[in-house]
Amino acid sequence: MTQLTTALALRAAINVLRDSAESRRMPSGEPLNEAGVEHHFEAADVLEDALSTLREHE
Repeated sequence: MTQLTTALALRAAINVLRDSAESRRMPSGEPLNEAGVEHHFEAADVLEDALSTLREHE
């Protein structure tokens, strides 16, 4: 069994954000407008930076 770590949780969140932005839909199926898509990509980038920083300190 894989232990859930902060890094794995961040990676999962990044994947959900990018998948939603690319499909233009929230996981619930609600559509995302262009601003929502941009916010999802931006949030994924911020989390990607956080993940990078976390790995540097491990």
